Amino acid sequence: MDTERTTTNRATGGRAADGRRHPMAKAVRNLGIVLDTAARVVFLGRDGVKL
Repeated sequence: MDTERTTTNRATGGRAADGRRHPMAKAVRNLGIVLDTAARVVFLGRDGVKL
């Protein structure tokens, strides 16, 4: 009889995955990403953002 090993998707470290993160923490993180991207565009131009 063969048994199949299953693994669960767990975030590494002490952090929960984005799907389980508190909505306010997720919003603050996303705002930080947007502000970082905007600052890169302002200071470095289009070359600072890799698409």
